This record gives sequence, C-alpha cells and structure tokens, in this order.
Amino acid sequence: MTAHALAPPFSETQWRRIHTLLEELDDQQALWLSGYLAGQNTDTARLGQKPEDAPALLIAYGTETDNSRELAERFSEQCREAGVAAEVQDLARVRPRQLVKRKHLVVITATHGDGDPPEPALPFFEGLADDATAPRLKGLHFAVLALGDSTYEHFCTAGRQLDARLEALGGQRLLERQECDVDFEAPAKAWLARLIEKLPKRESNTAPAASTSATKRGPVYDKRRPLEAEILVNQCLTAPDRTSPIHHLELALEAPDFAVAPGDAVGVLADNPPELIAAVLDATGLSGEQPVTVDGAPQPLVQALRQHRDLTIPGGRFLEYWAELTESAALREAVAGGTRTQRAVLKQHQVLDLLRDYPARPDAEALVASLRPLQPRLYDLANALSAFDDELHLTVKRFRYPFAGRWETGVASAYLLDLQAGDSVRLYPHRNARFHLPDDPDTPLVLIAEGTGIAPYRAFLQHLAAAGRHTPCWLVFAEQRFEEDFLYQLDFQEARDNGLLKRVDTVFQAEQPGRELADPLLEQVDRLSEWLERGAHLYFCGDKDRLAEAEARVRDAVDRRLGAGHWKQLSKAKRLHRNLY
Repeated sequence: MTAHALAPPFSETQWRRIHTLLEELDDQQALWLSGYLAGQNTDTARLGQKPEDAPALLIAYGTETDNSRELAERFSEQCREAGVAAEVQDLARVRPRQLVKRKHLVVITATHGDGDPPEPALPFFEGLADDATAPRLKGLHFAVLALGDSTYEHFCTAGRQLDARLEALGGQRLLERQECDVDFEAPAKAWLARLIEKLPKRESNTAPAASTSATKRGPVYDKRRPLEAEILVNQCLTAPDRTSPIHHLELALEAPDFAVAPGDAVGVLADNPPELIAAVLDATGLSGEQPVTVDGAPQPLVQALRQHRDLTIPGGRFLEYWAELTESAALREAVAGGTRTQRAVLKQHQVLDLLRDYPARPDAEALVASLRPLQPRLYDLANALSAFDDELHLTVKRFRYPFAGRWETGVASAYLLDLQAGDSVRLYPHRNARFHLPDDPDTPLVLIAEGTGIAPYRAFLQHLAAAGRHTPCWLVFAEQRFEEDFLYQLDFQEARDNGLLKRVDTVFQAEQPGRELADPLLEQVDRLSEWLERGAHLYFCGDKDRLAEAEARVRDAVDRRLGAGHWKQLSKAKRLHRNLY
C-alpha cells in the first residue's frame, strides 16, 4: 500500500485540530468518541461504495423533533432482521436525482407550521417540486408515512404533497399513504409491518447484512430514557412584573455521555400542573390511585395524568370517545361532520372544558387511552460544555396565549419557571446539526435573534472563547427594553471586550416604536455585503413569524446589492441557518 493511500482525508488545519482534541481526551472520552463515530450514518461510512452496490431500499426521513428519525431507524432494524437490505438517510442529505438509482423508497416525514416540511428537508421538497429539474421516477416503488398534528389545519400536508409528487413523477406506491397524529406509535407500527411484507428479501441462504442505519448508535438518553437533572439556579432575567418573563435555568450535568454541542437543544419532559390534574380527577369522579397502563407499564392514574397524557389539547380520539360516552348530540354531530367540524369544536374546547360542559363518569383505562400523549418541549442549549462541562443552561420564556376568551399558560414553560433549586427535571439531548458552527474557524458569523433566540449564541461565543478561536461575530438582537430585557448583557459585553464579538446592534421595541429586527442590517447593507463576500454564515433564531419577516427583508436587500439569486446561492452553500419556533 502506498503512502498516498494512507494519507488522512483532512486539511492541515483540520488535522491539527483533531490532534489537539485527542490530546485533551481521557481514556473514557476517547472510547466513547470512537464508538460514536463508528456508528455515524454518514457518507464517509460508504466511501468506495459503487452506486449499484447501494441497498435496494432507501428509508428517508424528514424531522425537526426526531420522531421520524427514530421510526426510520427502528424500521431499518426490522428490515435487517427480515433480510431486507436498507439504508437510512436524512432528507436533508438526499438530492432528488439520487432517487433515479433507487428501486424502493420509504419516506417518513413530519409536517410543521402551516403545512411546511421540516426545515432541513426543505431543499429536497423544493427540488422535487421543480418541474425543470425533478427526475422522472419510473420504476421507483415508494411508500409515505406522514406524521402531523390534527389540531392544525394543514394536518400531514408535507406527507400528502410528497406522496402525490412521487406518483406524478412516475413512482408506483407500495402501500397507500399512512397519516398519523401525535399518538403515532401504534398506527405507524401496524403500517410498517404491512409494508415490510412488500419489500424485496434476500435469498434465504444469504445472511442478513448489517444495517447502515444508526440504530445501534442511538443516544444514551432519549424520550424513553431521559436523564434526571437537578435544578441549581432559576433566575428571572427580565422585569419580574413582565407578563411573559424570561428565566435563566442552570441544571447539574453529572452524565459525561450527554451528547450536546452549541446549537443543539434539550428535550424537556414536563409535568402537568397539580391543579389541572386535580380538576380533571374532580370532573371525572376518578381516584388518582386507580391502576392504569401506559405503553405497557402499570401505574396509578395520577402518574399517567401527570407525566404521560396531554390534559390541554383534546384531539380527535378523545372527542370521539367523549361523544360516545356522554351521548351528546352536539359532540356526535361534530364527530360525524369530519375533520373540519371536529377541529372547529376543538379550537373552542380544551380537555377540561369538555369534561365540565359534557359531564360523564369514564373508565380510567379508557380515559388514558383516549388522551393524546404529552409531548416533550425543546429548549436551546444556552451554554457550551467546553466552558461548563458539568452544567446545562436553558433560557425559558413563560408562554401565554388567548383561548376561548381567556388567557392560558403553556404547560412546559410554567413547569420550568416554577421549579426551585433542588428540584429535578427529566430531559434528553436533541441534535440540531443544521444550526452548528461552521468548521472553518475564520468564517465570520452574523447572529440574528429575537428574545430567547439569543440563547444558542451565548453557547456559540462560550465555545469559541474556550477553543481560542478568533471567529469574527456580529450580533443583532431585539427585545423590549434595554434596562430590563437585554438578556445575558454581561456575557456579550465580555465577548465584545475580548474582541470576539466585533459588532452588537440592538432593537428595543418598546423604546424604539416602529423599529424592527432587520433594520440594523438594512442600514448597514454595505457592511453586511462585505461580510458575506468574506464567506459569512447567517443564523436566524427566535419566533418564526418575526424571524421570517426579518429574513425576507434582508434577503431582498442582499439580492439588490449583490445580484438577484444571491440569497438562494447562500442557501445552497449551507450558509443560512434557521432555528425557528
């Protein structure tokens, strides 16, 4: 073997950084890292593989919360056991023209917002929708599993559109599309079991090959196996009398294998508030000590209501169950009217409203089975473990929303903001690779945030400082008032004093009426253009509507300054990063 063949596939700068990192790791850390990299589902694991050697089945997923990924990886393992050669890929890494070389495709995708595909998968959806460039897929056999939330008007729209588009391009369905609500586990499992019977198997005398999915790698902690972390600090960062205060939480991290990086999030498994649980028990006449079963685990009803069931949003299954139990003509009419009519009723009623307006005495087990699962909430990591390796920092805003003539508070934010030092919370790491820092330490960063969207930028700057990187950064931040709402002001002032943060532009809207988040960038479009020409990456984090509006204005200004289509090229070059909620 020649020396050239042994040369590492890294640049000199990358090679130096790898050696520096390895020298800092102890034996346990090095062992964990080697196992993590060995299981990564990346293209490097398939170097040298010819296109014709690719597994017959591609399982592609689109996700922002990891539900689709977890289903894809579990299905890949089932395929391996059944003798089906399968490969798992994120739709963010799939180009539409690659489908031409495939014979079988299974897509598991969620829908977000107003019928949008998951943000990382958006280029795939757009490429497939473009008649000028989309490939003809005659000979491709496909199936689509669509995940969504039926309380939204555009339920499973992304999956429906993809299913129709694959057929329009010449693909043939293996199985009719399956649409799943938030309680997707049972219907998804049944549909995948039917699907696997329609997939090509290896010859019986051929041993199943190892799946290329990351199933074996799986995270040490996840929704089913969360970490319990102790609250160290719960501090209000804004004026205490503010309607929606923002808190800074510090949690003890005693798990060295809790894999999160700056830009990642933490999934929090919140408990329902005690007063809501008591109200539900009172309205149903049930005892909290009655035994029930949740996902095969026996437990008292009060625990199921506290940790496992959504006591706010009813959902279609609960509406059907309650209509049958109460024999209410109004509820039966809503159920018979279809999805649109049901959604209209659900928009005016939470679970407790239905329990009180249409009283009945349910069976405890049936009640638990009819309620939606309580969903985890994602919060951006506000610190870098390279700076604080035994703590997790979160930035949480109390979420309030109008409902049926009254104001309600979000379950997760209320739960977190009420925790005291010494309390514990269940959580797990959530990887957000599309929002990580670029590899090149000299790449300029433009960090645009509104409200709690500033949290990951605090982690970015901590990481850059700890690594000794001199990455030029420009922060643009919007909140209400300078004195009360400049979140983490001292942290960013220190980064400015150290020369890491080159520019800080703020918009405090209560003190500057009419001024918007995008205005500082528009007023300095020449400077912004210069940063972009130096290869800058742009990050957008915060409220989806406000950040989308800011991006649209900046996009138009950049295209006018640097030429039409420049913004689109930035997106194709993966220099635009969005973390919106």
